[in-house]
Amino acid sequence: MKLRFISCVLCVCLMVSFMSVGSFASSDIVIGPEYRIVFSSPELRSAAQKLSGYIEKATGNALAVTDDGDTDRAIIISTDGEKVKDGFNIKACGLSVVITGSSLSNTVRGVYAFLEKYCGINCFTSKLTVYSKNEIHVPVDEDHSYTPYFEYTDTDWLSPKDTEYSLFNMLNGAAYRKIPKELGGAVEYIPSLGHTLTNHFCSKKKYFADHPEYFALCFGMRRAYQLCLSNPDVLKIVTDEVLELLRNKHDPSAALQIVSLTQADNIFFCRCKKCAEIDKKYGSHAGTMLEFVNAVARRVKEEGYDNVVIDTFAYRYTRAVPHGIAPEDNVCVRLCSIECCFSHALDDRSCPANVAFMNDLDGWSKICDRLYIWDYCTNYSSFTGIFPDFGTLQKNMQIFYEHNVRGIYEEGNYTLNKCDTEFAELRAYLITRLFKDPYCDLNAEREAFLNAFYGAGGKYVGDFLDIITENAPKRHLGIYQPMSSTLSLSEKQIKDCDELWKKAVDASDGVSKENVKNSELCWRYWKMKNRASEFADPFGFSKEKDKLTDDINNTGIEKWHESTNAGAFFTSVFQALFFSFYPVINAVLKLIYKA
Repeated sequence: MKLRFISCVLCVCLMVSFMSVGSFASSDIVIGPEYRIVFSSPELRSAAQKLSGYIEKATGNALAVTDDGDTDRAIIISTDGEKVKDGFNIKACGLSVVITGSSLSNTVRGVYAFLEKYCGINCFTSKLTVYSKNEIHVPVDEDHSYTPYFEYTDTDWLSPKDTEYSLFNMLNGAAYRKIPKELGGAVEYIPSLGHTLTNHFCSKKKYFADHPEYFALCFGMRRAYQLCLSNPDVLKIVTDEVLELLRNKHDPSAALQIVSLTQADNIFFCRCKKCAEIDKKYGSHAGTMLEFVNAVARRVKEEGYDNVVIDTFAYRYTRAVPHGIAPEDNVCVRLCSIECCFSHALDDRSCPANVAFMNDLDGWSKICDRLYIWDYCTNYSSFTGIFPDFGTLQKNMQIFYEHNVRGIYEEGNYTLNKCDTEFAELRAYLITRLFKDPYCDLNAEREAFLNAFYGAGGKYVGDFLDIITENAPKRHLGIYQPMSSTLSLSEKQIKDCDELWKKAVDASDGVSKENVKNSELCWRYWKMKNRASEFADPFGFSKEKDKLTDDINNTGIEKWHESTNAGAFFTSVFQALFFSFYPVINAVLKLIYKA
């Protein structure tokens, strides 16, 4: 029935286009109240209803939604994997428009792309959707196709956790949002996004007391930090637990499900004799991890779970590319950039931390058919302060795509509901734009957001962003960076920035003014930490600090940094030192390990 419907639509479109090419060649199709939304199969009803609802909000016209097949003056929604191999197509057919996707999820993407491209609806934040047109015009010769750059996209800022925001901006990971199946669903990690070994699989709570031999031998003792991956009992336990998980959680209708078999979040891997031999064989502990994960993946494939992928990390001590082993075709490797510098592009040969990462990215991309990235885009030692990574976001996304990366998770401030300051909403929006198209006009995307979010003050906020982007640290910008070294600004530049924020506040009003003041907190916080501007006077410092603290607290901010206990300062210092000197620390550990 569906194929016959689609064939009829195509035939009608072809005939109408031939008949009307002369009369409509220089005009647009105008979608008016006489139009209907026609969906080709029951699974598309929800997408059709979403389209109708948004069109009514934008134009005031409530278009009827039907599946009766009458395609004259209609927006037709269909799924056809033969016509569109991967992605969606929006095509003008006479006086009608056809939105076709290769799957349900891609058809839904096509619907939301239609809303943005032709209806002028832009979802900038979960609370800010702008309707800029009251008429829908589609060129009579329109034939727009789109293929997603990445199969998996995720980030954990505040607005990206909203379903409608995620649909408009093509986020499809299930960890932080719920996208209903009738709107295409999301890519699910089961049981969780990461750090599952010793926690979810072969749990230390369940096994360590009676079977310490299942866990890592570190400095002469068995400890519950990581698993001993060379122990055959551990492999059997994890394999059985994965299969049991799939028996309960597997969704055969999902395009993709991912089971995470990932190391715990520490560097204390097993140094027993057998693990050491396997490490030496492959030249990296990543080889030991892959040998283990590959064995589980083979069993999963044997059990017929064709849409399930087993996922593991290339993270810290498993980041180096192994030799003589490659992931199975149902294994995903997630390469993590935690040691990287974010004031230099990843391919900047002047940055040693990024040179090392690029070598690993090159190596993994050659042996891994499904390579994902776990990237970072905030300063965990200071959520309230400035993290000037805006100059590297686009270049890094392009580097990932050009190295055949198929999925990306941009880890940001996952506690943003308790700390919504700095430029969280802007950064999240730019990341989603880059997920959609790493080669987009990012300046135009930024300008659109600034104007919508900050109103008339957006121009001045943009000028401020230009200054801090140009003056990001030349040496290093890590994700545990002290505020004293996040920017290199002269006295004049500090005064210029003060003036820009004053102009932004004065130019804006209403909600836009509140947004400006909220974002300005990160600048005031930086000045406080660096004893600059109004914080430079030692006699007035306490008064200005108290005023800033009150303003921050009055916004509802509860978390100023990742740690909240009394040792937060020392934790931040330790982490900053650890990641700055990680190559040296790793080399020392290797020497101890060999000894």
